[in-house]
Amino acid sequence: MTASALQTCVILAGGLGTRLRSVVSDVPKCLAPVGSRPFLEIQIRSLAAAGVNDVVLSLGHMSGQVIAAIDERLAGIDVRHVVERELLGTGGAIAHVLGTLQLDEVIVANGDTYLDGDLTAMLAPLDRARGELFRMAVVEVPSRARFGGVELGEAGHVTRFLEKGQTGGGFINAGLYRLCRSALPRGRSGAYSLEVDVLPELVREQHVKSCVIPGSFIDIGVPEDYRLFCETHGQS
Repeated sequence: MTASALQTCVILAGGLGTRLRSVVSDVPKCLAPVGSRPFLEIQIRSLAAAGVNDVVLSLGHMSGQVIAAIDERLAGIDVRHVVERELLGTGGAIAHVLGTLQLDEVIVANGDTYLDGDLTAMLAPLDRARGELFRMAVVEVPSRARFGGVELGEAGHVTRFLEKGQTGGGFINAGLYRLCRSALPRGRSGAYSLEVDVLPELVREQHVKSCVIPGSFIDIGVPEDYRLFCETHGQS
């Protein structure tokens, strides 16, 4: 990878944010205030510091507020947006962005998760010659009770996903991916889920590799974690 290589990150920020409505109801979840800044600005600045140099916001719910709040040039990088006219789910939203902007390989971030760690390995191109169509960042946590677990096999392949509620520590999905167009179902349109409709089949075919990121992970879609993030990252 050269210093000038384009590193595009699609941020999925079009969801309804139902889990956070009890504490943030007047703005979309990605704009939840953290001190004087919206969460999305903090996320973009963190991604830019990690090496991302192009951001595409995948928007839907309250898209006008997001477009008005986020500068088209932020943290020294371009910030573009694509608006879905109907709810497309995570898989459909990614396909919509790739098709609209004619993109082939991108990083994808959930618009409500924050990963604090060295993301260098996520910037390397997929090893498609060896069947890698999808790379998933994972973090190790002391308890997976609130998260879906991820089991890893030989050579870092993701072999299985575990339901929430598992006891004990282990790896979880950190909400950051690198994928190519070939990872998505050909000819499928409309709404579908990346997690339910795409990833299980890719795992069965051994197309998903893991990337262990030493660092902290937080999901601000959960009110108590949003409050914790505000305490640790808020500023006046």
